[in-house]
Amino acid sequence: LATFFVIGKRVEQNPEFVKRAYEEGHFIANHTYSHQDQKLYQNRESFFEEILKTDKAISNAIGIENYHSHLFRFPCGSMVNYNVKKKYISYLEEIDYTYLDWNCLNKDSERKCSKYQLLNNLKKTSKNKGTLIILMHDTADVNKTYTVLKSSISYLKSQGYEFRNFYDLINNQF
Repeated sequence: LATFFVIGKRVEQNPEFVKRAYEEGHFIANHTYSHQDQKLYQNRESFFEEILKTDKAISNAIGIENYHSHLFRFPCGSMVNYNVKKKYISYLEEIDYTYLDWNCLNKDSERKCSKYQLLNNLKKTSKNKGTLIILMHDTADVNKTYTVLKSSISYLKSQGYEFRNFYDLINNQF
């Protein structure tokens, strides 16, 4: 199982993919509506609009009224331009959201890589870590990560990792 941080405009373009992922038990989380910094960080109202519009798109796609994941990922993560983002981090609490970054990645959005390089990047960034939050992208803008997904999963399982999503964490807390 996985957690998909989705972009609202892409959800509207491909609702069937989001519905399928949700029905298969994957967690659907918020990654803004437009993925455009100038819109997202224009002001407090624009920031909320980007998040709430994405919630609405997810609700429509999965058929759950007022869906609210409570989980947000900043484009490029929270640490890039942190001085700008720290006030927006505080805004998340107002709408009952928290944010999440990753601690492991295959660098699929940074530059063109071979399948070997993608898997090797994952191995390097996961080394000596307990719980992993892995960043991978499902678009083929830079790399076709899906071509190395099976080998990535096999590697992680061989290292003793189990796959969980945030529904598991939420359900175990209550």
